[in-house]
Amino acid sequence: MSAVSAAQCIFWILLPCILFAPLRWSILAWLVMGNLDTTAPTSSVTEAIGWMNASKGILLPLYLWWRLGSSRKKGLRSTPAILWILFILYTAAASLWSPFPLAAAKLVGNLVGNLLTFVVLLKAARSGLLEAREISVLILVSLGLGALQTFYYGGLAYGFDGADRPPRFSSFVGAQQYGAFLVAFLAIALWHKAFGLKTRVGMSAAIGAALILNGSRTWFLGATLVLLVYIILSFRKVVASVTLVALGLGFGALLVQNFDPMDSNVLTNPSSRIAATLSALVTGQDTPQNVGLSNLNFRLAIYGKVVEELRNASAIKLLFGHGTSSGGNIVLHVFPRSYKADGLDPNRSIHSEWLRVLYEWGIARFVLLMAILGTLIFELARRSEKSSGRIGAPAVFSFVPAFLLAFSTENLIASAGNAVTMSLALMVALSWSPKLRRPVLAAVRQRAAASAGSHVQPVRRWKFSF
Repeated sequence: MSAVSAAQCIFWILLPCILFAPLRWSILAWLVMGNLDTTAPTSSVTEAIGWMNASKGILLPLYLWWRLGSSRKKGLRSTPAILWILFILYTAAASLWSPFPLAAAKLVGNLVGNLLTFVVLLKAARSGLLEAREISVLILVSLGLGALQTFYYGGLAYGFDGADRPPRFSSFVGAQQYGAFLVAFLAIALWHKAFGLKTRVGMSAAIGAALILNGSRTWFLGATLVLLVYIILSFRKVVASVTLVALGLGFGALLVQNFDPMDSNVLTNPSSRIAATLSALVTGQDTPQNVGLSNLNFRLAIYGKVVEELRNASAIKLLFGHGTSSGGNIVLHVFPRSYKADGLDPNRSIHSEWLRVLYEWGIARFVLLMAILGTLIFELARRSEKSSGRIGAPAVFSFVPAFLLAFSTENLIASAGNAVTMSLALMVALSWSPKLRRPVLAAVRQRAAASAGSHVQPVRRWKFSF
């Protein structure tokens, strides 16, 4: 059985849980689905449009939103959500002059799915459905799926990084996207208020080892930022010192092992790209296989072509863009021998969302994107101060730099229902959305009894708006 077929089988196992299980476990099963790409990340846009991925990214979160109850009618009232809807409409309009209409339609669906992901997870957190037990299960299952895909199936479908290189540690989703999940898990493990010392240290060490084996340089740097923020804010606590020692020993041991390029064992060599990149930056000399800087040179070539096209663009194209998913033309021009139009996913071509937005949708859309990110951070800071969320605003703000760094080197928008979108949404939900706790309910009942005399009026269910 291939790894892709295994991902499809796991999808079928989880689907009845999402449809029929109690809501708490339905949400958890859907989050676990964030580890599944049922078409493999190397597929072209034609191959990658499947009903499983569409269901996971759009239909299932829409169904879960409906199951979450009457509050779904008030789920789109926040400023970031309204701006994101305008973002979707702009993308759909720019599809009219897209050179890749099928990819453009797929991207519009991904944008809708991203919005639904945030809404569902926020509502689930408000309802108390994302507590320490569910998060622990999600982390352990995600690590287990990573071990299954990498060690049992060989990792070549989802952790492929070159014919002459060993596979990277990843679940049944692209290795870079899985790295986003791991960094979010690390931040949650460090900051979650319900985790004890043993749980915090054990999870942090396991996640740190998985990050090393995953080999993502972007998310490894993001994990370092998360750890530094935690240490700075919690350095007086014993748990910080213990966690630092555990992570430091794990990271250091694995990095030392990865300096041996002759060892092709998946346990010691998949993250050699991290060590190779550090060595290349210090010495100016890459490995014979170009492990350290090959992807960097690939991206710089694409970035240079995008900048050239923007300089030569007309005023109209500079303002309104070249059309949704038109970034595929950049790769076809830069690497005509390596890529063909029928085997390309235009939504994953430019490898920088900032440049991609400027090229495909122009300055107007770039301003709108900045407004979305700005209002999201502002609302997060404002609401987190007034809430009793599970992880607190510092955890999210330690994760945001890693996400923005990946936003500069990867294509993250076209990933509804996958780990990279769920990672940010999960962090925001756990910080932004406190539930109504029992002491508060008791106080409400006492006030109702006092105002009604001896006749206690029933307390209406609290409703929240996103």
